[in-house]
Amino acid sequence: MSHGFPRIALAVSILVLAAGCGKKDAEQAPPHAETAPPAPAHVELHGPEIIQEMIAAHGGLDAWRAAPAVSFTDQWGAPGSPGSRRSHVVVEQTSRRAYIDIPETDMSIGWDGEKAWSMNWPSQTPVRFLALLTYYFVDLPWLTQDPGVDLSEPETRMLRDDPTEYVTVLMTFEPGTGDTPNDYYRLYIDPETKMLKATDYVVTYRALMGEGEIASPEHCLVYDDYTTVDGLKIPAHFTIYEGDKTYATCSVRGISLSEPFDESRMKMPAGAVVDTSTP
Repeated sequence: MSHGFPRIALAVSILVLAAGCGKKDAEQAPPHAETAPPAPAHVELHGPEIIQEMIAAHGGLDAWRAAPAVSFTDQWGAPGSPGSRRSHVVVEQTSRRAYIDIPETDMSIGWDGEKAWSMNWPSQTPVRFLALLTYYFVDLPWLTQDPGVDLSEPETRMLRDDPTEYVTVLMTFEPGTGDTPNDYYRLYIDPETKMLKATDYVVTYRALMGEGEIASPEHCLVYDDYTTVDGLKIPAHFTIYEGDKTYATCSVRGISLSEPFDESRMKMPAGAVVDTSTP
């Protein structure tokens, strides 16, 4: 077991928005105790034209919505950390229920849409927050189409030291959408390829905020590489920056859109620790 894992999980999760957004996902789909109806054969896109072009560049919405589950193995790292840790993530698309296993250990997380729990988990970071951590960043192009999402009119911005003038769209959430409607993403879309290049974001998950804080500082996540899976262009590596410094990196491997979701994993095992944190 790598002793670096607890520090990486804590460092990454404090400033990465995922589980809070996961609750937005749960809001747009029925609570996970129920099963959402199958996605229609064709789904109309909403938002400005550049968002629709972005989704088309990533392979379209229909194919992504048709996947019963998204699964992958991620590997997070952080500068100065003595190690990194892989985790295998499986998320059911219609309900956004999820489970995570750390290979070659007895550590795991479960999220049934109403509660999250862990087994032998070493980090104090809320596992409810961690449950959809990487999933949200991996699937962000398509999550722009969730109900409750508002998308601004396009603007243009530069991205760090990149000379490209990117098209940007601010992704916000309607009041009452999920646990943390004050989260936001600023999407950077390549004007030539229409691919999502980066996103600025903040975290507003209350249990992770310090005294008097309502949001984390803005961070920037840059997509460094993509892979094609069943016609969809999915992030394979991204880097998170805190100001001018690298804050964390994540590699995503073994992406599958067909791995079955193991329903038995939604039964909380004896001895599991339930997350009681406040989003």
